[in-house]
Amino acid sequence: MVFLGTEGVNWITEDCGSSFRALNQGRRIDEFQLHPTQRNWILASAWTLCEDFAGGPCKKYKELFVSKDLGASWELISNYVFQFSW
Repeated sequence: MVFLGTEGVNWITEDCGSSFRALNQGRRIDEFQLHPTQRNWILASAWTLCEDFAGGPCKKYKELFVSKDLGASWELISNYVFQFSW
């Protein structure tokens, strides 16, 4: 079960609410989408942070991440994302 939170941090439970953990990839998740058949897979988008561009100008764009373990780890799969879907 996934609970929508505030400030881009959402919460997930795998044991019917006995415990919860944050569903994020180190930054505020803008949007996320669960896979229709793979129970552990999630796509999520997040805006870049100015800290990502140390020493250079700040650039703001969305990045797309995938998780295959219900948000325990994330892999960056694309930059400059406007829309995404499984």
